[in-house]
Amino acid sequence: MSASASHRSVLRYLYNHNPFYVISAVLMLFAVRSAYGTIEIGSINCWVMMGVLAGYTLLLAGIGVLIVRWGKVWEDARSILLLLLLLFLGVSVSMDDLFSRITPDQGMLLMIGGFLFSAVVSEAVLWGAGIRLGARYRIPYHLFLALFYFAPWWCSPEMHPRPAAELEWTLFLFPVVGAILFLFLLPAVRGGVSYVKGNGTPWGWPWFPWIAFGMFAACISLRSFALCLTFGPAGPMWITSGSGPRLISFDTLWGFYFLIPLGFVLLLLLLEGSLVTKNKTFQAGVIRFSPLLLLLAMPATTGRVHTGFLFKVTDVLGGPIWLTLWLLIGFYLLAAVRRVPGAFTAGLGAVALLSIVGPQTLGSRTLIEPTPWPLLLDGGLLLMLGLRQRSSGICAAGVLAATAGIWLVIPDTVLFEYRFTTCFHLLWISTLVLGLTMKDDFSRVLQCASALLVPLVAVVVILNERAMEIPLAWRLSYVATWAVGCLLIARLWSNRWFTYSFAATLSILLYTSATYGFRLATRTLDQSAVIAFLWSVGALLLAFLISAHKARWLPEYAWLIPRKETPPEDEILPPPPESSDEEK
Repeated sequence: MSASASHRSVLRYLYNHNPFYVISAVLMLFAVRSAYGTIEIGSINCWVMMGVLAGYTLLLAGIGVLIVRWGKVWEDARSILLLLLLLFLGVSVSMDDLFSRITPDQGMLLMIGGFLFSAVVSEAVLWGAGIRLGARYRIPYHLFLALFYFAPWWCSPEMHPRPAAELEWTLFLFPVVGAILFLFLLPAVRGGVSYVKGNGTPWGWPWFPWIAFGMFAACISLRSFALCLTFGPAGPMWITSGSGPRLISFDTLWGFYFLIPLGFVLLLLLLEGSLVTKNKTFQAGVIRFSPLLLLLAMPATTGRVHTGFLFKVTDVLGGPIWLTLWLLIGFYLLAAVRRVPGAFTAGLGAVALLSIVGPQTLGSRTLIEPTPWPLLLDGGLLLMLGLRQRSSGICAAGVLAATAGIWLVIPDTVLFEYRFTTCFHLLWISTLVLGLTMKDDFSRVLQCASALLVPLVAVVVILNERAMEIPLAWRLSYVATWAVGCLLIARLWSNRWFTYSFAATLSILLYTSATYGFRLATRTLDQSAVIAFLWSVGALLLAFLISAHKARWLPEYAWLIPRKETPPEDEILPPPPESSDEEK
């Protein structure tokens, strides 16, 4: 591609998408922020700063109406409408210092004036651009605008004097209130596509108007941080770096865990939207990506102020990770009731995490000792689901989870010394029962596994050093019991795996018994006599097996030499009579 063609493609991209409105707004906000950082804090004229942002907002709103009303340039208008929401936030942030300087009566007027400014400009833009926004969306929209101006007035120590500890909790509750306001959008979500038809724009649901409310979610996050930065009682906002200008101190009580309630409510709205549209793919995506909410609960900084308030939240409410897990469990339970695919499995995973996450858990270093009740609960739920669906795989997962829970319970009982033996036999016998009673493909795997374990366990019981403490007679009785069980299963269920297992276990039992008997016999008898006796018994056993095979007592595949078929007596023909000499 030539240089001129490349330049033309870049220019065409800039022309089509026109990012200069965004660039202009960002530069304006940066200019205001830089002014706060370079001018001495006592000499900042906050009214001027707020007036500059308000005037720029009016100018941008007028341009938006102009290009829509007479130009129908909706591509550029979309950027302008979203930037207006960001500028409303900027105007409210610029008022924070004013609420620290004026009287309560003036603060009330400033709060009301700021809200009316944003509300009137918004309504004027909607009317001027011919955009029709239903009441289900419009009422939450204005509630969000009111929150932006109400919050600094309410949190300002000059407007409402309160102790430092109470102020911290007030700042902490701001994003919680924002999350509650998002719940007012549930009726709009349930309205679905039909509620926004004929909205006066070329945009359809969900892009209209949910991009705007996505911007509100981002603005609430930024507003929460700005409130903690301005009104946080733990230290000065401004610090001095040597002889240079004053800088902003970012060690505040704010943390990403402040946004957990907001993220949770957004998940609820996304789930409701996917259910309204009956979009199974989107439902599965919401469940799949919902654990990302845990990322907000992870500690992000180690500042003194931040960690101090984090410890207060943990002592009063619980650790953010622990709280988030409970919120996710409630979310998955609601989704499972609404029959969302994958919700039940995800909920079991969240419950399992509670076995190592406690109320005081703040990270990987503060995980608790594993507790059994979440695993036992998961195991019981999986077993119920597996039995209901007749699925041996789900039942096996439930048995595994329940066994892990019992492993954690046993140390508090008298069976502590036999913990491994108890849990192993519980898992083994459960696998055997599932394999024999279920009729799906995985049940055959369970049958094979449980059958192969019998001779392996027999070898371990006989040869393991720890098993030597148990008398040999008991161990042989244990192996003999399993051998008889394998024979019964092989006969009742016609299962060849247990036939093989019976043969192998019987061989081990006979070999061990013969070895033990040989050792006892050689203590009192001559070794050659004992050896001859054993060979005699072996020959007798071999002869009996051959006779049993001939008598059709053994199955065909149990013998390698084909049996010689002899016809029954009634089918044996007499020899032909000899002919006489005359006939010859």
